[in-house]
Order: sequence, then structure tokens, then C-alpha cells
Amino acid sequence: MPRTYVALDLELTGLDPQRDAITEIGMVKFKGDKVLDTFSSLVNPHRSIPFKIEQLVGISESDVADAPSIGSLKGEILSFAGNYPLIGHSVQTDLDFINRHGLFLDNLAIDTFELATILLPEVNRYSLGNLSDFLDIELSREHRALADAMATKDLFLALIEKMSQWDTATLREITRLSRNSDWPLLRVFNDVLAEQRERGRVPPRGYPATPASLSLQPSEAQEIPPLEPTSTITPIDEEALVEFMSPDGGFAHAFAGYEHRAEQIEMLRGVIQAFNMPTHLLVEAGAGTGKSIAYLLPAIHFATQNGRRVVISSNTINLQDQLFNKDIPDLQGILPMPFRAAILKGRGNYICLRRLNSFRRSRQLSIDETRVLAKVLAWLPKTKTGDRAELLLINEEWKVWQDIQASSETCLRDRCPFRQSGQCFFYRAREKAERAHLVIVNHALLLTDLALESHILPDYDYVIVDEAHHLEERATSQFSFHAGHRDVRNFLSGISYETNEAPGGVLADVPVLFGNIGVEDPKREAITSLIETLRSRVREAKRTLHALFDTLSEFLEDHTDGSGTGRYDQRERITSGFRFQPGWTKVEIAWENFSVPVMEVLNGLGQLIERIEGASFGEEEERDEVLQSLRAYLRRGTEIWEGLYQILMEPEDNGVYWVSRSRYDDEIVLHSAPLHVGVLLRDKLFAEKDCVILTSATLRTARSFHFIEDRLGLEDPVELALESPFDFEKSLLLYVPKDIPEPNQPHYQEHVEKALIDLCRATEGRTLVLFTSSSHLRRTYRAIRGPLEEDEIVLFGQYIDGSRRQLLSRFRNTPKSVLMGTRSFWEGIDVVGQALSCLVIARLPFSVPTDPILAARAETFDNPFNEYYLPDAILSFRQGFGRLIRSREDYGIVVVLDKRILTKSYSPMFLSSLPKCTARQGPLSSLPKLARRWLDPCLRE
Repeated sequence: MPRTYVALDLELTGLDPQRDAITEIGMVKFKGDKVLDTFSSLVNPHRSIPFKIEQLVGISESDVADAPSIGSLKGEILSFAGNYPLIGHSVQTDLDFINRHGLFLDNLAIDTFELATILLPEVNRYSLGNLSDFLDIELSREHRALADAMATKDLFLALIEKMSQWDTATLREITRLSRNSDWPLLRVFNDVLAEQRERGRVPPRGYPATPASLSLQPSEAQEIPPLEPTSTITPIDEEALVEFMSPDGGFAHAFAGYEHRAEQIEMLRGVIQAFNMPTHLLVEAGAGTGKSIAYLLPAIHFATQNGRRVVISSNTINLQDQLFNKDIPDLQGILPMPFRAAILKGRGNYICLRRLNSFRRSRQLSIDETRVLAKVLAWLPKTKTGDRAELLLINEEWKVWQDIQASSETCLRDRCPFRQSGQCFFYRAREKAERAHLVIVNHALLLTDLALESHILPDYDYVIVDEAHHLEERATSQFSFHAGHRDVRNFLSGISYETNEAPGGVLADVPVLFGNIGVEDPKREAITSLIETLRSRVREAKRTLHALFDTLSEFLEDHTDGSGTGRYDQRERITSGFRFQPGWTKVEIAWENFSVPVMEVLNGLGQLIERIEGASFGEEEERDEVLQSLRAYLRRGTEIWEGLYQILMEPEDNGVYWVSRSRYDDEIVLHSAPLHVGVLLRDKLFAEKDCVILTSATLRTARSFHFIEDRLGLEDPVELALESPFDFEKSLLLYVPKDIPEPNQPHYQEHVEKALIDLCRATEGRTLVLFTSSSHLRRTYRAIRGPLEEDEIVLFGQYIDGSRRQLLSRFRNTPKSVLMGTRSFWEGIDVVGQALSCLVIARLPFSVPTDPILAARAETFDNPFNEYYLPDAILSFRQGFGRLIRSREDYGIVVVLDKRILTKSYSPMFLSSLPKCTARQGPLSSLPKLARRWLDPCLRE
């Protein structure tokens, strides 16, 4: 028989339980699909309701002025809900508020958001509204408590119906592995399992089962023929392709509304010539050029007529999705020659079925582990890729994924039964890439492949790097190393740790292999003895590790000024001068004391691997798994030892080294990074590949490619600079107030606040404000929110009002709104139309000079500011500037609240980097009227 539940929803003044309050409560009591009773009441929060909440929910302060308090409703609420389980969407948020009033402290709470992320992996967004649309659930008034509670009830019942289609074996496995936990959803799984048993129902095929019997989606690569390179290269017919892109050509006939752009044709010709020569090419293509089509068409023609593979690398997922899910399918639909495209990611993005099998053999799982396993079992029959991007993993669930993801360290390769049967998702993706003309990757994978000398990507000699202005940053990250006290301690504990019950870690897995099978006694004794020695050495390594980082901590306290503490992490470069300070010798001694037992651990792991390989075990699969784990720890330990040794004892000339201390938990981490990645890119990319095409909207500074060429190690490429086809002079006004103080001068902040209030009132929102620091953003947010809300303008702030995606969605869909963001909002933002009509740049985006990598690189220049910091800031400035005009129909105003762009000697370099637009400067007081006039279509005529 079904249980009785109570669906609960609250409307709130905000999401902070300490400062915000309840404005409405709605409850639905139900049993099965029968509604037993409902309860709804407005609630007086005894505090103001923010304007953005009033706009979202539709509850005003006048509505709740005479409403009862939550305290006075307590008796009715408790009487209605009793001890029944509560159902809520993101229920913990509601509980954080309602529990403060002594309500529902002991009720079981079941979260439909959590349940939906398990049962509906194909959904992109898990809001109540989106899930209701997906499942055809009626939601009469979204963001009103009773309507949302009713929709939550319907959502819960729909999800239970989905779960009831799982097979009994899977449900039994989930309940077994979580039986000793206090996971609220365990009650739901048990109820559905009991109902299945009661009905004696046989579930349909294709639902979650063990990987051995799981019917996975078939591999698409098996029926695809491999590429067959031609003996000679056939050049691309440049004029034929240009004709195809002409106003009357095939492309125009295929796509209604196609606009012929001279800049796109010029880029098309440049890319064709780079393929045909072949040579390396730098292309800066302004907004609206249509650069993806300009490089895709030549790449497709070259690849198909020569049987060659072209790799296309992007920095962002958004561009990958655009290329793979839109641009390439569009071209496949109109081009006469068939071509194949594949997307390939790093191993860690794919699930490993062998590791999943091992994970499922666990005797007991935590709540996070059980939740991830349930998500995976619901997803496996549906996925074609095994890509984690199709799952919603939250917080600690990412750590669980690491236990089941594919990795080079744990891969058995040809010996893996899942690879042998064609079920390995990573090798499926790689096989598809091997048969593809175009392979879409990201910069991180491209660089990893270069470092590993093509052990990941199939062979290629032609590569297109889009969003190339990020290549140096990504290469720096890819070739960097860091390890802290916690990292090394966790590594050592992964080898061996001790509890009151029994030893743990990978060493504890070895004796399990013995079981009752015949490993001859001398070999068994030798392995057992070696394990005990290793455990002893691990204990010693942990002790000396603690001493090493204690010594580092004392050194930092004695020999640094503590700059960076307080609001920011402390970061200190480890330079030659740093190493000559008194006390560094103690650090070196502490390293030597730590190094000895660590090396003994690594040597012992090597010996243990050899002895296990030389012994005969009955279960070869289990032995192989243990061996792979031991090899992985040996490789990781060697990497850690070599990285720390280089930082502390033997620094290289082309390295940057520093130590950081977290302001949150005092954790000390040691870091290293390459001083100049251009050397690595020159040797591994440009010298090895026939044709590398690098493109972006921002590659030049002061109309020159010199800076980017130097940073990337690119020598004598062909250069091509294409202005945007948009008419910036008619569509964009650039305004710089002359009477505003410079940043860091007195009263600058007050001027920024007043400028934003007056400007956003004049533009009625529709404004994106870009900051260079989160502290500046927060301070400004607090100052201007109240005045803007008085004029019914909603303010959204990064780090304050939601995730980046949520903020962009709300900004696009809220007519009178302002969005404030920091560095991640300076690029990759596309808000077309009047929703974004005004862009404000609070400060010129100069990098923090104390950053260890930037400081070290700056020292390699005779004039660090002009030769390094300034060009870097100009590239960032151009990215931010480019957020405003995204189509021919867009028009708007850019305001720079940093008059250094007018007054400093470097001002012309900033201004000359921008497209030709209408520019004005004047008093701050003139800005609102000028902005209103520029944005009013009638006044602009």
C-alpha cells in the first residue's frame, strides 16, 4: 500500500536562513495520486521583501502586512503534517528555514531534485518548472507555494513511476549497499522494491543491470571505415570554395538569411592557403566574421580529399557544443562529400566499466557513493558516450566519480574484458576519432597529447586552435605541478592507513588475493613481509611529512612579511634569494628526512609489483586490478617526489616556483610552472605539425601580433587581421568620464557607485558591469542595490545571486536588470538584442603584479609594464569590450569608469586596439542623458 506524504513548498525573502524569512507556505497531503488535504497561508516575514523577489514571486510587502507570523501558524502546520514524510524540491533549503521555528525536526525529508538527478539524466536543468515541462506536469503559478507544492507532489509520483521500471536486481543492489546509511531516498527504494515483489512484476528489458549483462548502446565506430591517406596531397580548390560562399552560391541557397561577408571570405582564403602550402597561420577575426565556417569548410575539403585528419581545439565547452552540435551537422546536411566528425575528451571524462564493477562489489557505500551509483545505473542504458558531462554531479559526488572514471594508471588496455567486447567508452570514442575527418578537442587535451607525444589523440598533422588567446594560459596550467600537505598525506593513506578494525589502503587489498588459493608459502611470506615493511615506511613518511610542512610553516612566519594574509591566500615565490635566507637549510634537511622513507615506499611498491606478477593467483582479473592500483600509486608517488624535489632542491632555469598558504585552513601547497611555455609549444606543436591555424577575436595588441607570437613561441607565421563587419561607428558609443578619480585615489568608489546608479536608471537596467575583483564587485553591489530597486531595477551579482548560467538566464529574461561579474564574465557572454544595451568596465584589467607566474615572466623583459603587463591587459580589455555588440542589429554604449584610458602614456594603445566607434568624453553628470539619447531609437535618428 502507498504511504501518505506531505509535499511542502516555501516562498522566501532570500536564501540566507540567518537573514531572510518565510513569506508563504503551501502543503499538499497525498496518498498515491489522491490528494487528501491542502494547506496554504501567506506569512508575515517581519522584514522587507527585496524587489527582485517581489518580481519573481509576485508577493509584495502589502500582501503580507496583515498575514500571520510563522510562529502563530505552528499549531496548524504541525497538525496538518504530523509525522508524515515530507516531499520537497531542493527540500533542504526549505528545512533550513522551517526548522528554525521548531517545525519538522524529526520528519523524514525526501528531495525530488535529488531523485530527478538520478532518474532523469537526460534533462539539462532540474528546476521545478523545467522538470514539470519535461514530464507534462501542470504548474499553474510557478513560485507560489501551494502551486509549487502540488507540482512537487506530481513530480514525485512521476519519478516513482520511473523508478518502478527498474529491475529488481538493481533496486536490491542499491538498498543493500546503502542499508546502514541514513540516506532519505533509501525509504523510497525500499518501498518500490517491496511493491515490485508484491506484484511479482517482470520489468522491461533495457533498464539498469550489472555491466556484464547491461545492454549498452551500440558503438558507432564499428561500422565506420578508417581514413585512408592519399599518397600525394591534393590542394583545396580555392575559387570553387569561394564561389560556394558567394551571394548566389550553394551556401546561400541552403541557408535562408545568409549574409555574404567580405571578411569571412578573406579568412576562408587565408585558411585555404595555409592548408595548401602548408604553413602556420594567425587569424584575428572580429565579432560577426563567421570564423567557424571560414575554417570548417577548408578543413572538411582538405580532410576528405586527402584522407587526412584535422584536429580542432577550443577552450570552452560552449564552442565545442556549437561546432559539434550545430555548425558541423549543418554542413553535413549541405555538402556533397560525406565527412565524419568526432569529439574526444580526456580519459577522466569517461566512465570505466571495469572500475564500476569493482566499485559495486563494495560491502557498504556512503550516501554520496550510493547516489552516484544510482545515477550511473539509470544513465548507462541510455548513454552512447559514457561521458560524465551527461550526468549532474554535485559537490562530493565529483570525488566519487574519480573512483569509477577511466584513467591511464588503472587501464588494463588490451587485457580489459570491456575493451575486448567493445564496451569501453573511452576506446569507443578514440576509435570514432580515428575514423573521423574532424576531431573536436579542448586545449587541455591537445596539450596533454603533445606532452605524451600522441598517446591520446590519433595521428594528425593539421590543427586549428580556436580561442587561441587562451593557449598560453592553458599550457601553463597543463605543464604545472602542485602538491600540498593534504595531497601527499592522502596519497600515503591511499597506500596504507590503520583503523581500530583493520589496516586499509591498497596494501590491504593484496592479502585478499591469497584467499584459499595456492600461492606457495615462501612467496606468500615474502609478500606479507614486504607489505609490513611498506606499512612501517608509510608511517615514517607521514611523520616526516608533517615535520616538513611544519618547517615550511615556521620558515614562512620567520622570513616573510605575511603579505597576502587576511582576505587573500599568502603566496611567496621561491627564488634564489628566498633559498639563501636563514632557515632554508632546515627546510632542506626536513626534505631529506622525508625523502628517505618516501623513496623506500616507492622502491617497495616496485618490488611488491614484481612479486605479485611472479606469483600465480586463481582470480587473474582481481590480481590485475590490484596490480594496476599499485602501479598507479607508484607513478603518482614518483611524480610527487620529483615535483617536490625540483621545487625544494633542484629548480630548473625555465621554472617558476612558489609556496601558498590558504587563508581558510592554513593549508600549505608547493607549486611549479613553466616560465615560458613558448619553448614547449614551439618544439612540440609548431615544429611537429605541418599546419597550425590559430584564431580568435583578440590576438593583437597595438595592431600587432608580436606579443602573442612571442608568448606562444610562434616564429614567422602568416598573419591575417580582419575587422568586424559590424558598423561600430553607428552602433556603439564609447564614453569615458573625465572628472572621475583614478582607481586607488580617494572617492573613486563613491563616484563609481553614483555613476552606476544614475546610468542604470537612465538605461532602465539592460547593463553588464565588469569588475576586476570580487571584493570591488561586492562592495559596489551592496551600495547600489537599494537605490536601483527603488526604481524597480533588479540587480544580479556574481558570487551572490547564483551560478554563472543562472545569472545569465535571469539577466536575459528580466526586462529591467543589471548584471555584475568579474573575470569569467569578460568573455564567452552572448546576450543578443536590447537585453544588453550598456556595458560598464569599472577598471582597466591589469593583472595582479604579485602573481608568482606573472611576476617571474615580467622579470624576463627589459620594460615589464610596456612589454608584458600592458599587452596582456589590452587583450583582456578587448575581450570585455566585445561583450556588447553581438549582431548587426545590436547597438549600445560602453562606459569605462577608469580615466587612465585617457590620461596615461599607454592610453593610445588601449584606444587604438578598439574598432572604430563613436567616442565621447566629458563630465560624469552628462552620462545618463547621453546614454538615454543614444539608446532611444527615436532620438538616434
